[in-house]
Amino acid sequence: MRSRRRAVFSCAAVSLALVAVACSDVSSSSSGASGGSVPDNSGTTVNFAINPWDGSTANVAIAEYLLKNQLGYSFSDQHVNEFAQFKALSTGDLDATMEVWPSGHADDYKNYIANGNGVVDGGLLGVTGQIGWWFPTYLLQDHPELKTWEGLKQDWQMFQTADSGSAGQILDGDPSYVTFDQAIADNLGLNMKAVYSGSESAELTELDTAYSAQKPILLYFWTPHWAQAKYQLTMMQLPKVTPACTDAAANDPSAYACAYPTDHLYKAFSDQLATKAPAAFAFLSAMQWTNDEQNSVAADIHDGMDPQAAAQKWVDANQSTWQPWVDAGMAAQNGSPVANPSPSPAG
Repeated sequence: MRSRRRAVFSCAAVSLALVAVACSDVSSSSSGASGGSVPDNSGTTVNFAINPWDGSTANVAIAEYLLKNQLGYSFSDQHVNEFAQFKALSTGDLDATMEVWPSGHADDYKNYIANGNGVVDGGLLGVTGQIGWWFPTYLLQDHPELKTWEGLKQDWQMFQTADSGSAGQILDGDPSYVTFDQAIADNLGLNMKAVYSGSESAELTELDTAYSAQKPILLYFWTPHWAQAKYQLTMMQLPKVTPACTDAAANDPSAYACAYPTDHLYKAFSDQLATKAPAAFAFLSAMQWTNDEQNSVAADIHDGMDPQAAAQKWVDANQSTWQPWVDAGMAAQNGSPVANPSPSPAG
């Protein structure tokens, strides 16, 4: 997920943020993994947003692989932060983003989707997310009080670093992520400072270094994430989400003083996609998978596998999961009416 509140992006700024990294063409004579004939939609390119975390890359890899090999589309993808993508979707510069964390995008949902400004709700992804303050479970052996935020009142010094100065450190990742960490710390009266590592990869490097040495580290992190299987991590209990915090998240992030809410992740599409590529729209609307499925593909990509190779590995082993998505796309390809998916709970 993830991003601190940003200023509104101009069209020019959004365009500069989009860097195309992949494209593909297909032949009308190819056969899909399910053995059927693949339609020739190669003249239409579906443009995806990739956000700066591994799960987003995994979602897009699967969508692209199946759109190419089962429905015959070309594709491109562009690295863009999670706020800038909404403007690009509204103008049709992007066609789809496959993972939106609703707790950080109430304003975007209202402005672009609910108000009909060029973006439609693509329905649930099937993945449930949880952001929080996480630390290595081994710390609980000597410091059981860290189960809750109140333990930081006495233990903040164990997380102190050169970057955090006279405060304990909460390690954050990419500066574009949706975070309320400094507000939470300040409003709970904790002597903690949010420090940005710069990227998901940099944050993981610091986690690995601390974990290998069995040292203290407290970080903004989330599930689903493949690293949750590699490291034994515990999420610190923060105060329960209240209506006041929900309002603060949307209107005054500096007043936020609660845990991060559970997020049911959803997809968002340009409102031009259903006309431009009805089979792709139907396929992407139907696409849903689980936390574990996303983690398996994301782990392969993180470990160096090409995203399309990681997608093929998963597709080859999971036809029963993806076949209904393709069937929905083929129905639209053959003329069935295309309807908007059921709105996500964010709506």
